[in-house]
Amino acid sequence: MDHTPQQSKFRVVKRNIVNEKTKAHLAMFAFSALVSTSFTIGRAITFALEPAALTFLRFIMAIAIFAAITIFSKNTFKFPTLKSWGRYFTLAIILVVFFITMFEGLRWTTPLNTAAVFTLVPFLSVIVSFVALRQKLPLIGYISLFIASLAGLWIVFNGNFEHFIAFKIGKGELIFLIGCASYSAYASAVQKLNGGDSLINLTMWTLVAGAVILLIYGWQSITTTQWQLVSPITYLAVGWLALFTTAISFYLIQYASLRLPSINVMAYTLLIPAFVLLQKVANGGAWPNGSVLAALAVLVSAMLVLQRA
Repeated sequence: MDHTPQQSKFRVVKRNIVNEKTKAHLAMFAFSALVSTSFTIGRAITFALEPAALTFLRFIMAIAIFAAITIFSKNTFKFPTLKSWGRYFTLAIILVVFFITMFEGLRWTTPLNTAAVFTLVPFLSVIVSFVALRQKLPLIGYISLFIASLAGLWIVFNGNFEHFIAFKIGKGELIFLIGCASYSAYASAVQKLNGGDSLINLTMWTLVAGAVILLIYGWQSITTTQWQLVSPITYLAVGWLALFTTAISFYLIQYASLRLPSINVMAYTLLIPAFVLLQKVANGGAWPNGSVLAALAVLVSAMLVLQRA
């Protein structure tokens, strides 16, 4: 049976949309894997530098990476208009609040508790995406999100019920909760404020706006830091954060945010505890017990149902 040109064109467009969505899911899978390294590394260096100075250095390194990409790629360099700067600064504020509160919170709590608080991001994202974009999930989606969150928490606490019920919201957790509330709005903000920019320009100028905010906010700590005395290991760790958990991760989440509902995007943060678990095993840690492995299987299953919902 022959197809009309219109039908053939529709099939091609539909196929391209499906391919783009598949790439977006893969992008967020990679995003979760990369971001999972930031809690352990962040905890290791959070006392080496003030949070504002550390985050500023991280942003400056990431800007340098994107500037090099812009120069050596076919991407057209465009200096933002005054109106565009408003969009970039709005996106940057969301990120700056998140990173500052993460490093500040890690001074008062453990990476374990920080990761536990981070599991609240998808729930907060549900509220933001509904208010800002009128996006909502069917009932099965909410159930899957709840089950995935519980499974993620069980993995975070390594299947230890005593640690699970003993979890308390202290100063560090409250500080980071503010950052998580800010971060939950990021995917929705990208959808509303991307302005049709290329992803490279959007990411780079958002980072530039973030660096400006950090310079103003953390002027004293940035200018009084004795940068020449900072250890090479710290610079190497910040370099990792700049490349993998800032430059590449920002690009990936913005790519996915333009192709998937914001709830689906932020739900991928629930996979971070699973990647943390895999990192511990890869670094010679004990193999997780049966209940943790079962929670991992439940988490993956719930995520699959959630994404289809």
